[in-house]
Amino acid sequence: MSVYQTNAIVLKRENIFEADRLYHLYTEDFGKVRAIAGSVRKIKAKLTGHLEPFNFVWVELISKKGGELIITTALSHCGLLGKAAPGQIALFTKMANFAVIMLKEPQKDKKLWNFILESFLAAGKLETSADPPERLASSSRAGKFLNDFKSGFIKIMGFGDNFEEARYYLSDFNVL
Repeated sequence: MSVYQTNAIVLKRENIFEADRLYHLYTEDFGKVRAIAGSVRKIKAKLTGHLEPFNFVWVELISKKGGELIITTALSHCGLLGKAAPGQIALFTKMANFAVIMLKEPQKDKKLWNFILESFLAAGKLETSADPPERLASSSRAGKFLNDFKSGFIKIMGFGDNFEEARYYLSDFNVL
């Protein structure tokens, strides 16, 4: 068993088994990883609060024989959302879902790590009270921010700097 320690952004969580969860993390040192946290759905679980979606955390991961990663420790640096409005939660969710779809496991990229972290921090400060949370129109502040995030993301990944153009080419690969 190998032990790894790194900073991560919690992008997504899925309930598995009776009390466990599968987490999609984007880590500073390993890129996107999927890791299991055991018994975090129990009432007295200590990891639960740290592993909420959109948290910026320090995690300790253990690699089992089959390559499966287990989260043993998690400490929050900060919640990227803070006191979020519904529009911000919708924006964070769309940003995280886009990242989960576009990122392949595990590919470390310092430039992409910095871009994603800075984008989530900036989205947390974005004023979205006038934006409807049920739809992120491109004319709204949150919608424009999301389009800029997607364009910057695909530019760093090497697909050009126009998201709409890249969508045409990436649609054949079922990633969008």
